[in-house]
Amino acid sequence: MAISFYLETYGCSLNSADSDVMIGRLREIDAQSVEDIEQSDVIILNTCGVKEPTEDRIIHRLEELGEGARPVIVTGCLPKISLERVKEAIPSYAAILGPQATESVNEIVLRVLSGERGILHLESTDVSKLRWLEAPARGVICTIPICEGCLGNCSYCAVKFARGQVKSHSEMEICLAIQKCTQAGYREIRLTSQDLGAYGTDIGSDLVTLIRKVDDIPGQHRFRLGMFNPNLVVDSIDELLRVMRSDHFFKFFHVPLQSGSDTILSAMGRLYALRDWESIIRTIREHFSDATIATDIIVGFPGESKEDFELTMEAIRRVQPPIVNISKYGDRPGTVASTSRNKVETSVKKQRSRRLTTLVNKIQLEGNESWVGWSGPVIVSERGSRGGFLCRTPSYRAVIVHDDLQLGSIIDVQVTRAERTHLIGETISCA
Repeated sequence: MAISFYLETYGCSLNSADSDVMIGRLREIDAQSVEDIEQSDVIILNTCGVKEPTEDRIIHRLEELGEGARPVIVTGCLPKISLERVKEAIPSYAAILGPQATESVNEIVLRVLSGERGILHLESTDVSKLRWLEAPARGVICTIPICEGCLGNCSYCAVKFARGQVKSHSEMEICLAIQKCTQAGYREIRLTSQDLGAYGTDIGSDLVTLIRKVDDIPGQHRFRLGMFNPNLVVDSIDELLRVMRSDHFFKFFHVPLQSGSDTILSAMGRLYALRDWESIIRTIREHFSDATIATDIIVGFPGESKEDFELTMEAIRRVQPPIVNISKYGDRPGTVASTSRNKVETSVKKQRSRRLTTLVNKIQLEGNESWVGWSGPVIVSERGSRGGFLCRTPSYRAVIVHDDLQLGSIIDVQVTRAERTHLIGETISCA
């Protein structure tokens, strides 16, 4: 009889890719993923430890699952960040795995189903995960990790405790995984990691070399690059952008700022200044005037003064990135920032977050309104959460089209209306 498992995933695209690896790995023992938890033999919870609210939500979920009869396997980053809290939440855990131990999920599931409990396996291995990557069963979006770990030592980040130093997949492994996805009909290929700019530093390669190679893979797919920190691409940005002129790349760039104050950036352990970030964004826009820029901001970092926050507001107002992910600072266990005695009051963090959100909402709506009247090709990427289909322009703008479309198809649309979070379009023709 086939084994059935129920899998819940929290966190970033790297975690999502780890879940795809586990699904592929478990197929080797004839284990099948099910959507109904009541139909499962075992529950797997792939966790995240980036932010305290996410951790709290996961802990609550573990407490709920611990009251049931089904064995629970906890994987992902949280066990290496808050192991004792995980254990307290679910003392009856069947197994706890670290994020670099996902390839052992086969063996662990079999041990659990034979009755074993309390298995703890946090050790990393040198085995490449990519060989087991199983693209999602439905849809045309596939996420491929190119490396994990980072070169930074940010004072607020606990993920470094979970993911460790940079470990890059070989160019050949990545290309084979991409070919597998494109040949299966996937159209949006997301290349992900904690920091794309760190790719290859451990194997004598680099991001530019990699994307040159993946550009040679034929097909009607497009790549969406994940986040890269300014300091790791500042010397190669022009070369990177020349390669990205290819139609194989969405003109989408996720370049985190975190703060507009160089004083706060230094306290955060970020290895760049505001001028470096602005220089990179300016260079991107010189190459691609309609590029979609995403960035991240942390408000209320310890020691952030009113003046520091105003510098962040000024930077966002000046540069006007269309996507800004705003986080209120929260302590993470074991980090330098968590020991600071110069914390910003919760009420002040909330007020600053509201002000920045108001500004960003205005920028987003005005930016989207400038797209009304645009026409061109889009890839039909997924079903819209409120009906219609979500399509992506070459610069990765989201366009909702309320027609009967086929996932993965390329159609021509005209943008007729703008909302704050997306555009509304009408079909012109199909390719």
